[in-house]
Amino acid sequence: MGFHVVDLENLKTAKRAVPGDFRQGVSSRSFLFYFRSNLWMIILGILFLLGVFIGTILLSKSDLSTIESLKIILGGYVEKRRVQSFSSIALSTFLSTFLLLALLFFCGFCTISQLIIVLVPLFKGLGYGFSIGMIYLEHGGEAMKYVALLILPTMFLSTALLLSACKTSLKLSIRLFRASISSQSEEVRTKKYCVKYFIFTLMCIIIALLDGAITTSLSGYLIL
Repeated sequence: MGFHVVDLENLKTAKRAVPGDFRQGVSSRSFLFYFRSNLWMIILGILFLLGVFIGTILLSKSDLSTIESLKIILGGYVEKRRVQSFSSIALSTFLSTFLLLALLFFCGFCTISQLIIVLVPLFKGLGYGFSIGMIYLEHGGEAMKYVALLILPTMFLSTALLLSACKTSLKLSIRLFRASISSQSEEVRTKKYCVKYFIFTLMCIIIALLDGAITTSLSGYLIL
């Protein structure tokens, strides 16, 4: 049995010589891999933020009659949630997200529903833009703490859930479209798709319960 003598000094020198360019190359490749693997999530997230921006801008540019009409539809949001029970708030939050999940679920089985799927984050962003903008119009700067504590957490969680659902539906819809125009058969895992949406639904329930708990426990301390 032979033994090899390891030169510790040369080994330390080699470790110091590798770092710079090698680490930079690895980090750049890792970033590109992350960007490519999450490209659709990034695009969908940008569409959501664009919707929030458009909703806020449209509200700020609206005339008084339009604002009054929006107040009838969206107004009293803070007051309503202050007097609502835990179950009412949780049910309202659940339905607002679950209905979009149901739409995305069925769109995934349609070969030409890609446009509808990518418009869901934009539509959701518009709704949040109008709602948050209306709260600021009614209550001014005092609404900042209310929005930060009672709206943004639910908005972040429900939006992340919807973006994941959009990506899942978009992948299935594109695969079905490719299979319909191609002579080659393409594997479509509908069982895995349904399992994912079952998990999405459970997450939707958890988010709704969390929103109800946060709102009922903190709304009394955040008086506008």
